[in-house]
Amino acid sequence: MRKLAKAIAVGAVVVPVVLGGATVASADSGPGYGKSDNSATVYGGSSSKTLSGFKDGKAYFVKVSKTANSTGATGNATGSHS
Repeated sequence: MRKLAKAIAVGAVVVPVVLGGATVASADSGPGYGKSDNSATVYGGSSSKTLSGFKDGKAYFVKVSKTANSTGATGNATGSHS
C-alpha cells in the first residue's frame, strides 16, 4: 500500500511538470529558460540572472550580474534580441 501511495504522489508531481514543459516550449511569449543565483556573506554579496525565450514572436537573451563588497560594487548586463 505504501508503494502505491508513493507512486501516486510521484505521478501527481511529474505529470504537471511534463505537461507544463510542453506548454512553455510551444508558447509564443514568456521565458523559455530562467536561472537566478544569489549569495551573501559578511564580506559582500552577489546576484546573477539569466533569461532567454520568446516575447511577441521574437527571441531574446539577458544576463545580469551584480557584486558588492567593502571596496565597492560592480554590475554587468548583456542582452540581445531578434
